[in-house]
Amino acid sequence: VTILPDAASCAEATGETSTMRRVIGKDGNIEMVHAEGADEKRGFRKGMKPLRDMKMSWTLNDFMALDSQYEFKIQRQVEVFSKGVSLDTESAGDFQSYLRRFNFSRQRCGFLYGTFTDDNKVQVEAIYEPPQEADPEAAEGFVLLEDPKEDVVEQLAQLLGLRKVGWIIGHPPREDGFVLSAAEVLMAAELQLEAAGGVEDTPFVTVKVTQGDDGNTSVEAFQVSKQCMAMVAEEALQIGPNPGFCVVNETFTAIQEGKPSKTVENNFFLAVVPIVQHTSEMLVSQFPKVNREHDDRSPSKDELKKQLSKTGTAGWTFVDLLADFNLLVFLSGLMDMATDIPAICESIVNRDKPLNDGYKLIIGSMAGLDQAY
Repeated sequence: VTILPDAASCAEATGETSTMRRVIGKDGNIEMVHAEGADEKRGFRKGMKPLRDMKMSWTLNDFMALDSQYEFKIQRQVEVFSKGVSLDTESAGDFQSYLRRFNFSRQRCGFLYGTFTDDNKVQVEAIYEPPQEADPEAAEGFVLLEDPKEDVVEQLAQLLGLRKVGWIIGHPPREDGFVLSAAEVLMAAELQLEAAGGVEDTPFVTVKVTQGDDGNTSVEAFQVSKQCMAMVAEEALQIGPNPGFCVVNETFTAIQEGKPSKTVENNFFLAVVPIVQHTSEMLVSQFPKVNREHDDRSPSKDELKKQLSKTGTAGWTFVDLLADFNLLVFLSGLMDMATDIPAICESIVNRDKPLNDGYKLIIGSMAGLDQAY
């Protein structure tokens, strides 16, 4: 039997102190290894240093002030900050139609682009679905992939006077009372934090689409509470084995009804947002959506030709048909994002500013149109 050098004496030589224990390996060698959890038992809270290691002298007020930073008294948020969300009918209808293709068996998400109104309502003008793969084993039900067009999408939104105002998720039917999963609650909180620039008020919404018991599509909107945002910002909430509950990180304490709780039911963090629909006056949603699999149509020059060929029929103008968020995403890969796309977006935002005939000719030529518009 070979005994390796004494790790405890090595620690003495380096000035480090730790609790060690002997472990006999499969080869019969005896090793001294750090005893996991020994320091945690002495720590102020699990995963933290002992109080003496933070500073030598503590008062009761010091201790209580520090302890309070890691304690959350769970309370429902009575009043929701977002006063309502209005979805573009065409965009929302297209998203749910794609979910129906798989009988709502696949989970999927998209980002909502629009505006925040002065009375804290959300006006959604377009939906962009980032690259993703359906994965039933993932907590979210999907895996978001790296998006090479992420910056382009944000630039397009800005050029159109829009911003990311929410996100939309589609999921299979769930039992009554199970609204959002822990993974969805955490992601909603992260997105609200991003939109608000911290634990601040924001109208940013979460919209969920699923199939109801009667077979019809159900669409609802929510916000997570500021307390949920604060807990996620502090990494106090985690995904656990039960998707209907968030697990409280062991470093923190959640107090519910006067007692410590290791989990919090997701619904405590949710507030309902009123939802309506409208027809966007700025954009249409007719072009095939990017980043979709097993769809009937996909973005292409043939689809561009098909859409622009409607010019002059049913009152459509060339710019009316160009005013399609997903078409513009496709077009950004064919034209210069620094000069061409801004000029096109300017004519879309301000219809009193005609689009230069040169752009019409270039786009028409790329689409394979036989005539200029």
